[in-house]
Amino acid sequence: MSALRKFLEAEAAGGSFPSAVALVADSFAIRELAVVGARADTRFDLASLTKVLATAPLAALAAKEGLAWQREIGDYLPDFRNTRFSGIRVWHLAAHVSGLPAWRPLYASGFGPEAYRRALAALEPESAPGSRVVYSDLGVLVFGEILEKVLAEPQDRVFSREVAEPAGAAARYGPLGPDEDVAPTENGNAYERRLCRELGLGFSSFREETIRGEAHDGNAHYRGGVAAHAGLFGTAQDVWRLARRWLDGRGEFLRDWTPESLESRGLFWQRKRGAGSAIDSFSESAFGHTGFTGTSVWIEPDRERISVLLSNRVHPEVRDMDFNAVRRRFHEAVASEQ
Repeated sequence: MSALRKFLEAEAAGGSFPSAVALVADSFAIRELAVVGARADTRFDLASLTKVLATAPLAALAAKEGLAWQREIGDYLPDFRNTRFSGIRVWHLAAHVSGLPAWRPLYASGFGPEAYRRALAALEPESAPGSRVVYSDLGVLVFGEILEKVLAEPQDRVFSREVAEPAGAAARYGPLGPDEDVAPTENGNAYERRLCRELGLGFSSFREETIRGEAHDGNAHYRGGVAAHAGLFGTAQDVWRLARRWLDGRGEFLRDWTPESLESRGLFWQRKRGAGSAIDSFSESAFGHTGFTGTSVWIEPDRERISVLLSNRVHPEVRDMDFNAVRRRFHEAVASEQ
């Protein structure tokens, strides 16, 4: 039995996740694929992998259409001009140094893109732009508004045509059909219900049923399922096909934009320094990302290796656990065989 298979079976038996798919590949072929509690073609809610597999390549397209990283938000979104958002530049959003809070339930103010634009414009930054790294879905949602303004199309439409199809990937935004093989996530929205309660915010439309084929993330779901920070579904093979375009380095996206911080951030991508899911044997050129539902992808250009772990660790409920420790054990298993 391979180290990868042993890892999956041990983690499933220990309760880390009910199902998972692990994949190791180079730019040309899959080297190893292991599965527990699912099938190789099961689709998972990729959660925040959306940021690097969809939003980052869309940003590269937008850069050819007039998106400039050093411009201010208000240069693209008039509602943000001459406000407390002054001084926040486009790159601040992508590198998670905008000063915006990590999370707020935008859906508590209304559903859909128009309501979200108003809710985002009303946010209060918590720190000066560029002063510290705070991983913020809200900042990426603001970036998504800029993307759609520059590209003049919804994100899912451009992603399907310009990113997924050329890559040969079948990844797409939900909702997915009831007959598709999709790993379930949480039973209802108990986790975000608790977060709202802690913020003193009321919301009466939380989902009660098992979430399957819809974005687990509430801000993605109530926006309509398509968002810059979450909402993408795909198989491990889809993730590999979308990730391998980054093996050549991709310049500005992967350089260290936060050199004074304990956490090294590229544009959307996370670098090794300060990354809880990274292991010591990663070289300094390694980069990756994780997703709340139990997903991750890490790329090691010097070894030409892509490591993908997809799981539904939030099913049937979100438990208090260090899932980055699971991800590190995954990378140790990969390293032991390569």
